[in-house]
Amino acid sequence: MVSDMRKRLKDYNIEQVSSREKVSGQVLPIKFSNDEATKRVVMHSARRVIQQHKAEIQELAYK
Repeated sequence: MVSDMRKRLKDYNIEQVSSREKVSGQVLPIKFSNDEATKRVVMHSARRVIQQHKAEIQELAYK
């Protein structure tokens, strides 16, 4: 009987769609402190940037 009570997405009527701001790709302010969480965030960001520009970095290193 539980399955009879479930609503599917098509069962809902959407009359008004709310617009949302696009957040991805924007720079958001973050307060850093001297702790383990901040270290993880910084290391993750640094590794991501290095990975994205790895070929360029290696080219400059062996110039």
